[in-house]
Amino acid sequence: MSGGLRCFASVSRAFIPVCRMGISPQMSARTFSSTPAVLAKISSPGKKKRRKRVKVREINPEAMPIVEAAHVLRSVEAGRPLSAYELHIKTQFTRGQAPLRGRIALPRDPRTRSETVLVFAEGKAAQDARDAGAAYVGGQELVPKVLDGTLRPTKVVCTPSLIGPITPKLARFLGPKGLMPAAKRGTVTEDVVAAIREAKGMLEWKGDKFGYVRAAVGRVHFPIEEVENNVRTFLQTVRDAMTPEDEVFATRKKATSTILQVYLSSTQGPGIELSDVGYIPYK
Repeated sequence: MSGGLRCFASVSRAFIPVCRMGISPQMSARTFSSTPAVLAKISSPGKKKRRKRVKVREINPEAMPIVEAAHVLRSVEAGRPLSAYELHIKTQFTRGQAPLRGRIALPRDPRTRSETVLVFAEGKAAQDARDAGAAYVGGQELVPKVLDGTLRPTKVVCTPSLIGPITPKLARFLGPKGLMPAAKRGTVTEDVVAAIREAKGMLEWKGDKFGYVRAAVGRVHFPIEEVENNVRTFLQTVRDAMTPEDEVFATRKKATSTILQVYLSSTQGPGIELSDVGYIPYK
């Protein structure tokens, strides 16, 4: 009998509760069995290779040729002959890339108002500017009138002798509007007559920070052939503003945008994607 009691006591000591042994319930035998070597065999979902799904791009069934799109928009604008045809170009834009910009003289000017040209010039150059049709001509005395809004030019030309005195006063006012004269744009020159002629005939365009270029390319009352000619001329100008591939490799510059989509719309009409302007109109 005593031997049986000793056996029972040894067995009971073997089943002492885990809490009395100073071991937490979480530290069970099953936990200790998961050694680092075992855990290393468990594959992480993040390490699994994911197969890339190839998205099949479909042609936009609603895309139209320029002529057909112009006819549709003309019917929408019935009774509004001065409504504008507008071209919307979506380009591939990358971070750090300068927005596309340029100037163009379209075969037929779509603007309904003529440009108001202000010329900073003195002496014979001032008289030549008046004869060429400039709206405002003068020297530094015109600066206060520009700043207070009395004169509201849409184009500004300046002779080299006056660009220095007017720049500190007008740079912050005209610069954000894109009106500050600059030599590289041809608006700081001794030949004010040629500059005025170009200012009245040239249309300036600029892409936004998202890579979209928008411009009026005609009026609803224009013949369809002239609208098509304006569209193709403007598109070619945008392409010319892009950096050619050979120049990208030669100068190691970032490649400029490529045209992704082109839409023709009107003042009140929808945007219609064009199918005959040199790219595939995917959805």
